Amino acid sequence: MNTSVLAIAISTALGWSVVATSAWAQTVPENLNGTGEVVVTSGGGAWEAAQRKAFFEPFTRDTGIKVVVVPQDDGKMLASIKLGQPAADITEINGGSLPTWVNKSAAEEIDYSLFGKDTLNGMPDYLKSKYGVGAVIFSLNVAYNTRVFSEENAPRNWVDFYNVDAYPGKRGLPKCESLLNGGLLETALLGDGVSPQALYPLDVERAFAKITKMKPNVGRWWVAGADAPQSLVSGEVDMAASYNGRIISAKKQGAPLALSWEQALLQYDYWVVLKDAPNKENAFKFLAYISQAKPQAAFSTEIPYGPINSDAFALLSKDLVEALPGAPERKGKEIPQNYEWWGQTQADGRTNYELALERCVSILSQ
Repeated sequence: MNTSVLAIAISTALGWSVVATSAWAQTVPENLNGTGEVVVTSGGGAWEAAQRKAFFEPFTRDTGIKVVVVPQDDGKMLASIKLGQPAADITEINGGSLPTWVNKSAAEEIDYSLFGKDTLNGMPDYLKSKYGVGAVIFSLNVAYNTRVFSEENAPRNWVDFYNVDAYPGKRGLPKCESLLNGGLLETALLGDGVSPQALYPLDVERAFAKITKMKPNVGRWWVAGADAPQSLVSGEVDMAASYNGRIISAKKQGAPLALSWEQALLQYDYWVVLKDAPNKENAFKFLAYISQAKPQAAFSTEIPYGPINSDAFALLSKDLVEALPGAPERKGKEIPQNYEWWGQTQADGRTNYELALERCVSILSQ
């Protein structure tokens, strides 16, 4: 099966219709027209197939700028920048990695003057970083086994998750290796009653005190994203911190799983323009183009990840919107993870992430 067919198969298997790319055709602002090329990295497979259909091919068609795709490899990209020979113009990185790229002077400042006013208005502030443009949104949710918890008595948020008296059963939490991506500290603090508005800066000691208290009730410390739903299905745990896409996909395939969107921790990737990128102007044009509502809606239709432009939700089917993080009707219930805090350095030169990781290993090894 080729990658384009695979992308369609994923959406079809999950019950969402695939809309032809031509349905998203649009008039492009004149300032995005150009010549030459832009070199973009991609992870390959169904992911690249979706990007080609929603982003790469329409961008070339509408602007005249050719998109050249190369394999995604953060280490290779950083090394090429250090040598003064960037191996691409644009790459996609996890949001938590952006501070590292900035500290290494590896990313160009984004030129938002090429972005349309409507596009910028549709993008949440946290996805318009000085050095990165939002790429996709995903989330970490409270997930549970529906054979253990009915819809009426299911855990709704992280307070419920950490309440073992009202909701008995084994929990699934991320190991230290997944401290950041698994939202271990944020969810512990929310579970201890900290309000979303007061979450950052994180009270690290309070978070680890909560986690230490929970340790006897943890049935699985997971590393890979697939671990949480697998442990829920096997009965190893009764509820778990898990990624939305993993749970929704497993549920569509018949697994007795469900999740709550209340206090979902929104996580996201950034597009970055490599320092001294040879096609920098075309790179900014590409980002301005794909950040518009229609390309974002096209991408979410191909693969179920949240669009970074809120206006895209109005172009998607209701059943798909309900399965995507960042949906407008859940505004205020979901909490964006603050990657800037994780990347901040303390007096000893180490980042908050490095200090928290050291503390985590010490506590969980006891």
